[in-house]
Amino acid sequence: MYRPRDRQDTLFDMEFFLPPSKAQRLEASWAETFRHRALPLIDESQFASMYCADNGRPNRPVETVFGVLLLKEMFNLTDVEALEQLEFNLLWQHALQLSPEEAHLCQKTLHNFRAGLMDQDLARVAFAETTDRILSALGTKVSRQRLDSTHVVSNIAWLSRLGLFCETSRVFLSRLKGAHPRLYGRVPEGLRCRYVKEDGQASGYQDARSNEGRRRLSVCARDVYRLCLLFQDTAAETLEEYALLTRLLEDQCDVVEEQQSPQQEDDDVGEGDVPVQLKPAKKVSSASLQSPHDPDATYSGHKGKGYEVQVAETCHEDNVVEVITHVEVTDSCVRDTQATVPTLEAWAARDVPPEELVADTGYGSGDNAVEAQRMGTELVSPVSGRGETVQAETSVDRAIRPDDFYVDPRPEEPAVCPAGHFSIAQAQSPAPAQHLEVTFDRSTCEPCPLFHRCPAQLNRAADGYVVTVDLVAANLEHRRRAEANGQFQERYAVRAGIEATNSELKRGHGLDDLRVRGRPRVELAVYLKALACNLKRMVRAFLSEVTEAIPARA
Repeated sequence: MYRPRDRQDTLFDMEFFLPPSKAQRLEASWAETFRHRALPLIDESQFASMYCADNGRPNRPVETVFGVLLLKEMFNLTDVEALEQLEFNLLWQHALQLSPEEAHLCQKTLHNFRAGLMDQDLARVAFAETTDRILSALGTKVSRQRLDSTHVVSNIAWLSRLGLFCETSRVFLSRLKGAHPRLYGRVPEGLRCRYVKEDGQASGYQDARSNEGRRRLSVCARDVYRLCLLFQDTAAETLEEYALLTRLLEDQCDVVEEQQSPQQEDDDVGEGDVPVQLKPAKKVSSASLQSPHDPDATYSGHKGKGYEVQVAETCHEDNVVEVITHVEVTDSCVRDTQATVPTLEAWAARDVPPEELVADTGYGSGDNAVEAQRMGTELVSPVSGRGETVQAETSVDRAIRPDDFYVDPRPEEPAVCPAGHFSIAQAQSPAPAQHLEVTFDRSTCEPCPLFHRCPAQLNRAADGYVVTVDLVAANLEHRRRAEANGQFQERYAVRAGIEATNSELKRGHGLDDLRVRGRPRVELAVYLKALACNLKRMVRAFLSEVTEAIPARA
């Protein structure tokens, strides 16, 4: 049953029992600032849906449980270490406003609370809403932000291709033995012993020498097909591990018309021909299964197996401290260019959109830049590739091109021609989608000194000159010119600061050494770590203010 916490202080709070000298040191610690600045930012009502409204035992205070999870990530501790700190560390007890008698939680409480967060996607909500309160408390400006991604790996072993086949087969056979012992008896002994020992442990088959790997991979491919066929239309088909086996077969193998016979030296000689061939490694999708223990992990060609975490933070020169405003877990096999628009949409939903977004080349496609402009954000990013950048824009010999016009993707905003004249109308071109038809006043165009070099054509129906501008091409051209004349580098330099944030999350908060596996748990860990980092930065900022306010001793 949900019950909000009673925040009334009692006479049994520890500060009333400490010697004055210790009480003074406690008030000057991070715990005092966390108690009065960070703890009130936790909105318990966000989590009320996790509990029954009028039945059952009253819950442990959400503020306490969620606070422990945040402190756990702030100091990068395990559950056991965090609960030990709660029991015996006065700083933790003071920070969470607990008396020594109240400072106790069991590990199951943390487990159930995290399960509730994942079931209802409340970690995302808690991060967004608590971060917005942090922005308000610090007065942080969000008009300029920066975006980058970092690679993380869940708690999985790095399997070779042969190891992936062997481990997936072993996991299926072990699960089958426990769930359907009679069906398990159908597995031929020769096939079973290649992957599972009598005690249920992995066999040594995956430890094949490199020069034998290719031959044994072919055996594994045929074995996976045999297992899938053997248990098709049986109770085993409902097992999650069977689905992983069929996914492995689809990812790594081709089912062909011609039956494939084992070679004389293969271990499955005499077990029958099967219509399966192993795919060449280069033809295996990067979205393929990487581990049976984390089916959501994918593969990046230059970063490896795991996930990508999109991290965005403020980067305004007036900010006392920068705040992480957005985190999102994406597939490693997906390019960063696909993360730009969803990030902008997430900011817009929270009413914290930046006027300027600084990101690296991977995010700065022309389509992304145009879409960002439509949402009121300028994307500051290097342009990939080389374009036909105009070297002498003021040359009288050069014809003016449509991409010389400055056109806002929002039709309600007027365009500007190279001569500085404003348009009188803008309309979406029928096709293609990223083109805009811009109309200029006839009486303004005809006496213009650039009239004979202008690509605009007379439209008598509109009584004006019309030019069709490719928004993407124009955006890329203007950005290339900014890079060429040196205006871009100074604005882009601020992006480097987010590398320090990625390092802080990885080394300071354990993002580089996750203790969980599976996308829901990885996402939960990322949200909690990012929020803990924000709270830590806020506490440090307020502590520095207190320190500066205290006069130095003579």
